[in-house]
Amino acid sequence: MSEARRRLAEAVLSSGGRLDEALPEATAARIARCAEQYRQAGVTNGDLVVLTGLAPDTLLVAAAACWSVGAAAWVTPREREVVEADNASFVVTPAAGERTAEVDVERCGGAGIRVPATLALVHETSGSTGEPKLARRSVDSLLAEHVGYREGLGLDAEDTVRIPVPVTHSFGSGVALAALLSGCRADLRPFTTTANVAVDLDGGHATKLAVTPALLRLLTRSRRRGDSKPQAILVGAGSVSDELDAACVARFGVPVTRGYGSSETGGILIGPRGLGLPIPSVGIVGPEPGARGELVIRTATPVLGYAHEPERESLLWRTGDVVERDASGQAWFVERGPGALRANGKFIDVGPVQAALGEVEGVTEVAFAVLPRAGDAEFEDVFALVAGPTAAREALERALRAAAPQGFLPRLRIFAELPRTDIGKLDRSTLREWIERHG
Repeated sequence: MSEARRRLAEAVLSSGGRLDEALPEATAARIARCAEQYRQAGVTNGDLVVLTGLAPDTLLVAAAACWSVGAAAWVTPREREVVEADNASFVVTPAAGERTAEVDVERCGGAGIRVPATLALVHETSGSTGEPKLARRSVDSLLAEHVGYREGLGLDAEDTVRIPVPVTHSFGSGVALAALLSGCRADLRPFTTTANVAVDLDGGHATKLAVTPALLRLLTRSRRRGDSKPQAILVGAGSVSDELDAACVARFGVPVTRGYGSSETGGILIGPRGLGLPIPSVGIVGPEPGARGELVIRTATPVLGYAHEPERESLLWRTGDVVERDASGQAWFVERGPGALRANGKFIDVGPVQAALGEVEGVTEVAFAVLPRAGDAEFEDVFALVAGPTAAREALERALRAAAPQGFLPRLRIFAELPRTDIGKLDRSTLREWIERHG
């Protein structure tokens, strides 16, 4: 059995952490029952198990159970049919009927692959800067991330951590696992209304909160429902303005704790200013204090990289984000680095086109997508996606033609607004559907 995955499972089982209203022993018992169900289905050391469609608490139970039998977990928000045939050995879905906390385990049709001994988790990147990719996370990466959240938020066994964000995303799953490993109670009920979260904070039912900037904005507008206040509010998966920080202080009596990280790494920064400060297992390699440049981090253990690619051995990771570092070394976000799209086997710099379209009056956002050409799938088309219902098409087309390099002219698509996922990231799956539907 993978010693690393077994060690992670034992850390969860022995932590005293609990899910929602359950006692610690009840949470451990759920993991043990799920692990036994895996064994009976034939899941064994080195398997890759897809977890899809599960409730947040069941998802964490199912992942921990994977580790306890030596398997790695693939967490996905996608439908089973999308992922079933992609090298996984088993797929886990919600049990039929009324057993909402139980699961069904089924062997996939293919042979599956044997995963590396250090691999714990596979999840999708956010897709905010391109098509989502499957990122591999090692056991050591998850444990180091846990230490970062534990120290950055001051987590202990007395805490109830409210996490109303999807645990299929690295931000939600990272905080949730850290809460369990720290012996906390993890409250994973979804953000259905502002009231159902605000009452937990104002009534003292939750001591710590993890949300996205968009959700925090809604919460700052809520009516006070009690005299208690949270000890910390962690905001991740997006940037925090000074104005939002001030609104948080005015409403909840505490400043924002900023969280930053690349989905691929667990290399997170946490703190009250800028992007936060690196957790103990992370160092900033570049830029130097007082300079501007791409944020490059060094992790304590290698970043495994993306699925279906050779395992990486380097400890360095280029985030793609441009930052400024002040004299103290604090990093401040400037912009996403100019990206290059790959289409028809070539890399294309879309930076000038994005800048030109963004300057057209009425435009609020610009993104790009690369899709196979309808009826001619060996060729790819690049689409320039513009949010701006009042922007004039003629002005956009002029800007596009003027900025596009020779031989490259993206196809223009204009929307009232670009679709977002539950955590506020650009929803590229929905964009793809819109484009394919309308041509």
